[in-house]
Amino acid sequence: MGLFGGRWVVMRTEGGSRTDQIDRLYALFKSEGLKIKMTEEGALKRIHVKKKDTSRAKELMDAFDQEL
Repeated sequence: MGLFGGRWVVMRTEGGSRTDQIDRLYALFKSEGLKIKMTEEGALKRIHVKKKDTSRAKELMDAFDQEL
């Protein structure tokens, strides 16, 4: 079992100067009503979503990446 058990999936990991993208994704996912968790390990930040929300999170990430 992982950090949060089998119900959570890591959607993105960023480090260094790109950690602000995780913060922006966190805000986007939260505004869309997704259940999310964020973890930090040293300079890395990871955003996790519930397994049932992975397809919606993927759609949101694709739209987010196109805006960059």
